[in-house]
Amino acid sequence: MENKMFNDIIDSIINNASGDEIEIIREKLNNHLINHIYDSNIHEELSNNYDSSFCPHCQSKHIIKYGKDNKGNQRYLCKECSKTFSSITGSLLSYTKKQPYQWFEYIQSLFNGDTLARSADIAGISEPTSLLWRHKILSVLADLTHDNPVLSDTVYLDEKLNVVTHSGKHMENKEKQKRGMSSQKRNIVCAIDQHNNKVIQVSETGRIHSKELYKIYKDKIPSTCQVVSDSLRSYHKLMKDLRVKWIKIPSGKKEKDGYTLKKINDLHSSIDLFLYKYRGISDKYLRNYIGLYKYKDQHNKYYQKKIFLHIFKEIGNSLCALKFSNFKYDSKFFTIWLVFQEILTNIYL
Repeated sequence: MENKMFNDIIDSIINNASGDEIEIIREKLNNHLINHIYDSNIHEELSNNYDSSFCPHCQSKHIIKYGKDNKGNQRYLCKECSKTFSSITGSLLSYTKKQPYQWFEYIQSLFNGDTLARSADIAGISEPTSLLWRHKILSVLADLTHDNPVLSDTVYLDEKLNVVTHSGKHMENKEKQKRGMSSQKRNIVCAIDQHNNKVIQVSETGRIHSKELYKIYKDKIPSTCQVVSDSLRSYHKLMKDLRVKWIKIPSGKKEKDGYTLKKINDLHSSIDLFLYKYRGISDKYLRNYIGLYKYKDQHNKYYQKKIFLHIFKEIGNSLCALKFSNFKYDSKFFTIWLVFQEILTNIYL
């Protein structure tokens, strides 16, 4: 009976609310849900699971307890570097006074490719904070996607060149930018197999060496694979070292024995389109943005359905070294949240 009344209330709200009102309700439910999951119990969980055997600043093991902060977190003092720390040092909650739902909204905005200013507006933070949050999250995503999968069967590979830029610096004369291989271009090593598993890794500048390629591919392309590529000089030694069957497409040709490079070229185009949204990426942070690309690609179903709760949990889990599966949340509010996500996105789980 109670469930029927609950469902009737939801139906009544949906049927009588305007689009703007539903959006307001959705936002309030989002905020409540995230804050409820990521509530004050997180501090107790962090303290219980925290490895307090060493200092996170200098890794010294000469530490002592140093009282508690105003939220009840145990603090420690390092006898070597004299710095203090707690279970949330370096975490998502470290040095932040913002609410968890703001992080959630910000992560969603980041995945949508919004500008720093737009993300700041959505999350209700300043633009400097938006920049700080972006790089903090991107750094985590780069670490989460560091390992590439092992490829199988037919593999297509080629490097993508990305122009090297530096924050705050511009070329005095853009005409001096060199064509082809040069130290002004960074290699993004790319490979994709017939099952759409991908190896994507930021590598060295200029002409890439077979030694560098082998270091990246030696554990990712087994000798049972056949590799389709162009006739780049560096590939000759690489294919020999990998001991794979090599289908080499001659220079100036588009195919050999029915094999083409369309699959790898499509991957390059996808990366280009992604990076274009974040114009002006410094070479220093290219690896982190590629991490975002890989994470979105690996979690495609969550991204397309706009179900960012899973993403929020995983990122938070990485930052906080905390198991989100231990969190308790109100199942009714979670149900309402999913209902409104279905209504607003017209996607059914």
